[in-house]
Amino acid sequence: MSRNDILSFMGHLRTLPLKGNSKNTIEEQMKNRIRVYLYEVQAYISYIQRLEWDFAPEKPINHLIFPEDFPKKERLKAEDIKYIPDDVWEQILENLSELNAHYVPILLVLEASGFRISDTLLLKKNCLEKKSDGWWLIGDQRKVNYTNHKVPITDDIAAVIHTQVKLMDIESSDSNQRSLLFPNIDGRRKSLPISAKVFNDNLNKLTHRCQIRDSSGEIFHIKNHAFRHRYGVNMINNGMNILHLQKLMAHASPEMTLIYAQIHDNTLRGEWEKARAKGAVRLSPNGSIIEADLEDQAKENGLELEWIRHNMDSIRLDHGFCIKSPKLSCDFLEQTLEPPCIKNNCRSFHSDHTFLDYYKEQIIKIESDIEIYKKSNRLRSIELIQPKLKRYKDIASSLEAGDGIYGLSKERREYTNNERKEV
Repeated sequence: MSRNDILSFMGHLRTLPLKGNSKNTIEEQMKNRIRVYLYEVQAYISYIQRLEWDFAPEKPINHLIFPEDFPKKERLKAEDIKYIPDDVWEQILENLSELNAHYVPILLVLEASGFRISDTLLLKKNCLEKKSDGWWLIGDQRKVNYTNHKVPITDDIAAVIHTQVKLMDIESSDSNQRSLLFPNIDGRRKSLPISAKVFNDNLNKLTHRCQIRDSSGEIFHIKNHAFRHRYGVNMINNGMNILHLQKLMAHASPEMTLIYAQIHDNTLRGEWEKARAKGAVRLSPNGSIIEADLEDQAKENGLELEWIRHNMDSIRLDHGFCIKSPKLSCDFLEQTLEPPCIKNNCRSFHSDHTFLDYYKEQIIKIESDIEIYKKSNRLRSIELIQPKLKRYKDIASSLEAGDGIYGLSKERREYTNNERKEV
């Protein structure tokens, strides 16, 4: 097999007619097809080469299929994310008795853990761990090659899992050789994991049978991944730090996690705009509600309206605010070793005095590291870390000097000349 064979195969894929009623463009459907088929061919060739079968290609797989052969996926936007809203989830819970009992524990674990459906269906019976702070669910995250990934769960979900383990010990003790938490207990797929499609089909039968509708009055169509999106949105809405959520959801980069923050911030901004349009309210001395002007209230309380707007537009990180417009992509998302907004002097980065303790702690840690490097004569390490120490000291000094918001003005911080044309 040669490289030309792969190129010919990709050309052949483009000649085949498209099937189904996808909402994607023809070009995007074609990209998806090439991506899927190439992954399958790559996996197959890698497998037979690893086993050294006689008919395996002599050339290494990386000489046959190149990374650039896989069409890039369009970057997800906040509006593309479909998650299970609270009102739909409440309807699902109200009608839970109508769902096949075999699928109920899967549904509850899926919603409570943020695991992908494929990883949930492959959980083992020993997936629970009890620590001093409570129960943790343990499972592999295959998409990003994370093994034994842990997330905290409630006592109620732990009890559901314990019950499921006992049930499997009774109903599939002989056939469940892989010790799966959710195996098929009968049929031709007995002892194999439950199919994600079968699970999803049962959920959508439930929504139609029980008339589970969204806020617009339409029957809600459930996608399995929407439960993972629900988990991410709920964590952000409840105040979880975005970097902690990235780790909790095993995202390889902050890019996906930031989309959940954008959903939250878009909602928050919309509510603020509605309140602004209607006018603010306040309480009179006797407790009755009276109309008031938001700007006047801000001045009376020693606040700047610009500060309020700033916080409505921002995503709060450990080290400051990201004020990047949701309409624009971040240039530094792939850089995670050091806060990229600081390292690259990002114009969308702001900080204020509420972050002063963070910088002081970091300065102490860096200075401690430098002392260790000096003792071991690691001069190059000192040379590399010194610029970071200087940046952090400069920011800390600036924060100690006043109590404002530090960074570029709104007009300069958000858009370059070219970006202004785009938005």
